[in-house]
Amino acid sequence: MRTTASVVAAAALLAAAPLAAQDTPAQPGQVHVVRPGETLWDIARACLSDPFLWPEIFRLNTATVEDPARIYPSERLVLPGCAGQAVDEGPAFGPPQQGPRGPTLRIGQMQERPAVLQGDFYRASFVARPREVPLVGRIEEAEYQSVVEARMAPQFNLYDRVFVRVDPARVAVGDRLHFLREGREIRRTGRVYQPTGIGTVAAMDGATATVVIVGMFDQVRPGDAVIPVEAFPILTNERPTAVDADLQGRVLAFHDTSPLQRTESILFLDIGRSAGVGLGDEFEMYDPPTERRWGTRPEVPVARVQVVKVTEGTASVRVTHLEEPRIAVGLPVRRVARMP
Repeated sequence: MRTTASVVAAAALLAAAPLAAQDTPAQPGQVHVVRPGETLWDIARACLSDPFLWPEIFRLNTATVEDPARIYPSERLVLPGCAGQAVDEGPAFGPPQQGPRGPTLRIGQMQERPAVLQGDFYRASFVARPREVPLVGRIEEAEYQSVVEARMAPQFNLYDRVFVRVDPARVAVGDRLHFLREGREIRRTGRVYQPTGIGTVAAMDGATATVVIVGMFDQVRPGDAVIPVEAFPILTNERPTAVDADLQGRVLAFHDTSPLQRTESILFLDIGRSAGVGLGDEFEMYDPPTERRWGTRPEVPVARVQVVKVTEGTASVRVTHLEEPRIAVGLPVRRVARMP
């Protein structure tokens, strides 16, 4: 009976711990103790709900973290704020401590998401003229070279360190950099740029930056163009509101040159920032009324799209709803919802 009572008591204590954790919301400035296997990417994803914000943790802890690619168990990191996980201030090793440990479970609480996800914003290809792209350097090679002769082009992986030739007047340690592959040209409009990844500057040596790859959208290669990471401009609670077709445009080109487009495909419109297009705006694509021998063929809705990237003269849109698989270059579009 004594053994049974002990088991029941232990189970009650284990059940009570998550409930106690629910009553301890994390506050800005709390401390996170690094656990084995954790990275800044993991901590930012758990505590800030966005892994791309890990440089904010790095900037607050440069006295502790010399290299953002290398953090160690039991290091204590100050956090800018925690959106989805309670912060553990106890030691990483040793006997159990008083108070809640591990993730906070908030039953029934849903985290609001922005109208456009940051991942969509940063990975979306776009069309721009070269003068619009703030080039600060190019990827040259990996920090560590293989001693085995390789017949294949070098393959970069997440958290690899690469050397980037940069303008030292425009790049500093801790900066986030966006890697771009320069694609085909679209006549009288600009060139297609495909984001391949994101990195953070870990060290500077003259015009050579050592950059840690912290996000990958495609294969990162030597020769990729490098630009500063653009700040994500949308607040979490902002939503587009319906408008009465206040802006018209046309489909300029497809990111994927295949004629078969589908939901999640990226397309380019021939209108951009100069026409008043904003990130998060929603457009409707349609076949306009046409005259046939038998009479007038009515307008037919084709697709609904949302703007995920804007340049001066173009907009990159993601297909969110497809009525008919008939998207074609030149198809007219009209704005049906606009961000504040």
